Amino acid sequence: MSAVPPTPAPKPRQLGPFQLKALLGKSSASMLWHVLDTRQPQELLLLLPRQQPESIDNWLQGAHLATRLQHPALAVPVEIGIAEPWPFMAYPRALGLTVDERLARHRVPDPQLAATWLEHAAQGLAAAHDGGWHFSDLQPFHLLLDADGKARLIGCGLLTQGPSTEPQQRARHQAAVEDEVLCLGLLLNRLLGGHAPLETTDTLEVIKRLPPLGREFVRLGYEQAHPVQDGLRAIVNRSTATQASQRYLSARPLARALEGWLEQVKNPEGGAIAQVLERLQRHGTLPMTRPEAVKAIAAGGLESRHTGQASGLVQQDVALTLEMLRRVNLARAQAGSSGDVVLGLQRAIKMLGLAQVAQIAQGLRPWPGVLAPERVLNLRLALARTHKAAEVAVPLAPRGYDPEMLRLTALLQNLGRLLLYYHLPDEADQVQRLMKAPEPSEEQPTPQALGERQAAFSVLGCDLDQLAAAALRQWGLGDEAQQLAQRPEVDAPIHPPHSDLDALRLTCGLANELVDAVAQQEPRRRQQLEAVTRRYARPLSLTPRDIQLALYPEQAQANLAQPRTVP
Repeated sequence: MSAVPPTPAPKPRQLGPFQLKALLGKSSASMLWHVLDTRQPQELLLLLPRQQPESIDNWLQGAHLATRLQHPALAVPVEIGIAEPWPFMAYPRALGLTVDERLARHRVPDPQLAATWLEHAAQGLAAAHDGGWHFSDLQPFHLLLDADGKARLIGCGLLTQGPSTEPQQRARHQAAVEDEVLCLGLLLNRLLGGHAPLETTDTLEVIKRLPPLGREFVRLGYEQAHPVQDGLRAIVNRSTATQASQRYLSARPLARALEGWLEQVKNPEGGAIAQVLERLQRHGTLPMTRPEAVKAIAAGGLESRHTGQASGLVQQDVALTLEMLRRVNLARAQAGSSGDVVLGLQRAIKMLGLAQVAQIAQGLRPWPGVLAPERVLNLRLALARTHKAAEVAVPLAPRGYDPEMLRLTALLQNLGRLLLYYHLPDEADQVQRLMKAPEPSEEQPTPQALGERQAAFSVLGCDLDQLAAAALRQWGLGDEAQQLAQRPEVDAPIHPPHSDLDALRLTCGLANELVDAVAQQEPRRRQQLEAVTRRYARPLSLTPRDIQLALYPEQAQANLAQPRTVP
C-alpha cells in the first residue's frame, strides 16, 4: 500500500514584499498586521487603511508630512509606501505590544504602569493635535506598550490630513480631538478593568453607544485585579463621563491629571502639590483678606489690648492667622522643640511678641496679591464661606469647647480650597466647571455634577485635603492639625466622636457642609441641608432645631425678642 503524500504547507500570504504573519487588530477604518519583510529580512508592524484613498499621491504627501511631528510618544514609520494596491505605514516590531497583546500575554497591569502608559500617550496625542493633526481611528492596536512604561501611538497621517483654517474644518478637528481623548479614556478603562468597555474592542463603536449618540455609559467598577486609588478612578471616569461636557476636552489636561496623580503616588508632595508648595514659598499663603484689621495691627498699639482681644483682631484676617501659625511653628521646629505644635492664636501671640505680630501684618501682600482681578471672585466667595462656617461651628459644639479652636478648625478645613483658588486659578476654573451640572437633555433629563473631591481628583490628581495637609507639613504643623483639616467625606456615614479632636473635626465638618449647602440653588439647597442634618444630628447629639439656629442665628434673636405671653 503506497504512502499518502504529506499535505503541503499552505503558502504564506503576501502583500507585496511583506509576508503576513498575524492580524493584530482591525476596525472599520484601519488594520494592523505583524509581517515579515522578505527584503531585509525583518519583522515589522504594517498599518493599512481599510479603504483606498482617492488620491495615492495626496495620501503619500500627507503621510510624509505627519512624520515631521517630533515627540517620544509618536512613533515614526520606518517606511511609507504602496504594496499594490494598498498604501501602508511600517513600524519596527520592537516598539512594543498592542493593548490586546499586552492583556492576552500578561496579567492586568499595575495601575501605576497603566497610568504611565496613558500619560505618555496623552502627551503624544496633545503634540499631534497642537500640530493640527488627528488620527480619526484611535484603536487599541494604535497604542504600543513596552515593559519600561513607554507608550507610542502609531498611525498619525494614515487617514487624515492636517486641517485647513476654515471654520467648518476647525470645528471638525475639535470634534475629532474630543473623540480621540475619549478613546484614550476607554483604553485606560480597559487596561485597569481587564476587559473591553461595552464588550467591544472597537473604540469608535463604543463612542457611538455613548451620549450624545447613544444611551449607554462606561465607568470603572471596583472588581479590578489591582486596587485602583480614588484619584486615578476619578480621572478615568471623568475621561468617559456620561455628560460629554464633563470629559477632558483636549489631551493635555488628561495628561496633566495623570502626571499629577503619578507624582503624588511616588511623592506625597509631588504633582499639583509641589506646584502649590513652590508658590507658597514665592508668594506667601494668601493676600490680606481684611485690610482694615491688618492695618490696625500693623500700626501697632496692641500693647494696650488683652491677648484675647488681639487674637480676635488677628482672626479677622485669614492670611494673617495662617502666617502667624506658620511662623511660630517653623521657629519651634527649627529650634528642635519637642513640645506640642502651636494651634492657638493667643499662645502664638505670646510666643512671637506683639512687635513681631505687627511686623508680620506689615509683610502681607495687599489684596488680591498675585491673583488677576478677573480671577478674584472664587477666592472671595471661598473666604466668605470660611468665615461663615467658623461662625456656625461655635454654637454647634458641645459646651466648653474653645471658640478659637473651632474657628481655626473651620478655617483649616477650607485651606485646600483657598490654596487652589489663589495659587492654581486655571485648575480652579476646571474644578468649578465640573461641579456645575450640565444642561438637561432628552438623553440626560437630570444630569449630575461632580462633587468637589472627585472634580479635584480628575483635574489635579489629588484632592483638596491633600493640598492642605502638604502645606501644614511644610509649616511644621503635625498630625493633629492635619487631622483637624481633613473634612469628613461627603455622603459617608458619620459616627459619634471618639475624642475631643474628633468632635472638633466633625463639628466643623458639619458647619462647612451646611454653609456649602446654603450656597446651592433651590431645590438642591433644601435637599442638601436635609441630607447633612440627617447624617450629623444623631452622632453629634444635635436636634434639627439646634442646626437651624446655628445656621440662621437671626431666627434665635427674633425668638428672644418676641414678648412672652403669660398663660
